[in-house]
Amino acid sequence: MVNRGEDTGRASCVVSDSLLAMRLTVDHLIGLGHQRIGHIAGPSTLSTGFLRREGFVRAVRRHRLRAEQWQVIEAPSYSREAGREACARLLAEFPGMTAIAAGNDLIAMGCYDCLRANGLRCPEDISVIGHNDMPFVDALTPPLTTVRIAVHEMGEEAARLLLRKIGEPDADAVTVELKPELVVRGSTSAPPAA
Repeated sequence: MVNRGEDTGRASCVVSDSLLAMRLTVDHLIGLGHQRIGHIAGPSTLSTGFLRREGFVRAVRRHRLRAEQWQVIEAPSYSREAGREACARLLAEFPGMTAIAAGNDLIAMGCYDCLRANGLRCPEDISVIGHNDMPFVDALTPPLTTVRIAVHEMGEEAARLLLRKIGEPDADAVTVELKPELVVRGSTSAPPAA
């Protein structure tokens, strides 16, 4: 499995460290001065949605943010449309929010759409961070700050594991976890002055 995990031990998996990714995300936002942070999680039925949500919750608690200083909304899919709708819910339910940690880059793009439709500017009013570093997110306006996952290395590791399984059919399943990195661009800045 590539970019998806499972804990039954039936299949080998190559994944990115989602817990670390969300720690990097929250550390960056807190470092800029944000104190009211929303997370639009991917579907909890997918390992990436579940683990990124878990990573976000652990990170805000690690920074000792109180329960009223953060909020999680789950998007039904990793799509731009789902991101737009989830962002609208987040704006309605979490007033005073200054930053959004999106479950992936498409959700972040939906946030851009929603913020524009509501007369809000990114990052001047609300900072947005994506996840995955999809092609061309550096060409968005503003260029998207995001977590880069090692897609090429994932493919190489998955091919190695597959060849190993072909050569050794009884080999145990393994999980390879690759380290993500935060790529800071123009969609994050210090929060607006109170």
